[in-house]
Amino acid sequence: MTHDTPLILPSLLAADWSKVAAEVKRAEEVGVQWLHLDVMDGAFVDNISFGPQMVQTVRKCTDMYLDVHLMIHRPDHFLERFLHAGADNITIHVEARYDTSVIETLRRIRAAGKHAGIALHPDTPFEAAIPYAHEIDLLLVMTVVPGFGGQPFMEKQTMPKLAAARDYRDAHGLKYHLEVDGGIYTNTAPIAKANGANLFVCGTSFYGPADTPQAMAELTACVA
Repeated sequence: MTHDTPLILPSLLAADWSKVAAEVKRAEEVGVQWLHLDVMDGAFVDNISFGPQMVQTVRKCTDMYLDVHLMIHRPDHFLERFLHAGADNITIHVEARYDTSVIETLRRIRAAGKHAGIALHPDTPFEAAIPYAHEIDLLLVMTVVPGFGGQPFMEKQTMPKLAAARDYRDAHGLKYHLEVDGGIYTNTAPIAKANGANLFVCGTSFYGPADTPQAMAELTACVA
């Protein structure tokens, strides 16, 4: 899969956790290839979600690619637990606190044979990711303030940054994916695509509707 391939990534944060295996299967049955897992620690963001045990549980349910987004401080300290849990990609934030450094953490992820990503808060400029651009497989532009689902898409604040990330990648011959997360629906995903995104994290827009095949079909069509 190249950085031009559009994919819909359901976010498990929006699923019914009382039936995780069924919710994972629900995604799998409509052709989902990547599943997005948001890890929150209650410190880096003002919410707590789940940890490596949930990643491990999901891994037991599926062979889908697991895209794990660490919204936590000290991701380098906790890294091995997520690697062992079965993550395929691990995305870390430039704004988090580290025992070591961002660059060392990215290199550890890739040395383990996994893909590595950098995430940017809406208030963080693209320039903060430039020192790591040659070390990443994915750049995640948060299109809402991280921590809670259901927020409106922050177009004016985030789309110029996404476009800058695309232009820098193309100018330097890099291949990282561009992912967006937050407020992604059929009316906002095309805006993100026009600015360079190819990975679209969909929470309530995927898991909210009762007709999952229809929701997936509409989301896929709007970024095709």
